[in-house]
Amino acid sequence: MATSAQDSSRFIAALTRHQPALEAFCHAQLANRQDAQEALQATCVKLWEKSGEWNADTEFLPWAFAVARFTVLSHIRDRMRDRLVFDEDVVLAMAEETEAAATQFEERREALGSCLDKLKPEHRDLLQGHYIGGHSVRQLSGTTGRSESAVKMILLRLREQLSACIQRQIRICP
Repeated sequence: MATSAQDSSRFIAALTRHQPALEAFCHAQLANRQDAQEALQATCVKLWEKSGEWNADTEFLPWAFAVARFTVLSHIRDRMRDRLVFDEDVVLAMAEETEAAATQFEERREALGSCLDKLKPEHRDLLQGHYIGGHSVRQLSGTTGRSESAVKMILLRLREQLSACIQRQIRICP
């Protein structure tokens, strides 16, 4: 039971560390960004309210996923009358697969960072410009002096290279 100050600190650290996985879970279940953010916020509040029920010596994420699953289902029930959403049975069917993917989120993110570090600086800059900066292929073509087709091909090859690198990293890690 998370009642001591040390257990509270461990709870906060676990929640902070696993929030990206919980966010990915909510997004996969709800598809609508705003609904997913509302469900994530409600999940975090519910986890905080139930923090005293968490045994700090057990895995946090499976427990948090169970709370998130019920929070998402509650959110769906609340939204059913407002608009078209996934049926509860569909959400339950997707939950197991989504939990597995969200559990791997942090591992994949770390692998991506390691793989990005292995790229040439100009390739990292190109990826950052496109995916983080939101620059179009046309804009990148203008700034790099390459044709749009060449930029598209470089981005495609970089995505494939990163994907393969991430897969190798994950297989290497225990």
